Amino acid sequence: MIFSIGIACLVLGALGGMTGFLRATQYDIVKIRLDRVARFSAEQASRGGVLRWATNPKRAQKLAMLGYVSSQADSIFMTARASAMTGVGIAWFFFLQLSFDIGGVAQGVVIALSLGIAIDRVLDWRVNVVRQEIAKHIPDALDLMVVCVSSGQNLEATFNTVGQEMKSISPSLSREWLVTSTEMAVLDSPQVALTNLDARLALPEINNMIATMSQALKFGAPMAEALKLIASDSRQYHMLELEEWVGKIPAKMSFPLVVFIMLPVVVIIVAPMVLSIFQTIGQL
Repeated sequence: MIFSIGIACLVLGALGGMTGFLRATQYDIVKIRLDRVARFSAEQASRGGVLRWATNPKRAQKLAMLGYVSSQADSIFMTARASAMTGVGIAWFFFLQLSFDIGGVAQGVVIALSLGIAIDRVLDWRVNVVRQEIAKHIPDALDLMVVCVSSGQNLEATFNTVGQEMKSISPSLSREWLVTSTEMAVLDSPQVALTNLDARLALPEINNMIATMSQALKFGAPMAEALKLIASDSRQYHMLELEEWVGKIPAKMSFPLVVFIMLPVVVIIVAPMVLSIFQTIGQL
């Protein structure tokens, strides 16, 4: 009996030792992997230090809106911008065969700075185009969100589903919705992800949507009803914008009307009289 108990204790001890060894091995493997990830992140952060620029949050946000979400997107953009400015300035200098004096150097610098300003304006124009595209398709996205919420999906799954479905219609809106879904999965509160979405886009439609959804989350109101209300208000807002645009058409048509219609009519009426006066004066 004592011998059997001893054998059982030895077996249990061996099993316990093997279990502890396996757990320690797994812990060491996880630690090694984490160390590798940390070293890789440090290498990526330190790589390209010569080309690293001071990060501008507003410019980084604009590039992210265009789809360039890398942490080095701002540095790459500034490097490409500086290279283009330098190359165009030098090409202008040698193409016109300018003399290497104050006037020639100043002319090349002015051309380079003009190119840099033009690049910034093009970036702002592209961001405005993306914002208008997102604002145009927000009512459709809200209708899809109503269907998803009514079917029982939570807010994170709703943003993910709508983002996947809107890829072929509006890639920019799809990207923003998927980013919001990822933030909801990582962050503690979905309201923080909604606030980040509002800060990234800075659109009145998004602001109204975020305010209504935040109130629904805070007070426990039905999310489907809140989304239906947001979709209806958004469509009414777009109808008002369309009516305003249509109302401005007569004022915009006045200049072409005067230049291309009224002026030729006046010339046709007055020209015979002027020619008759010239003929009468010539006969005197």
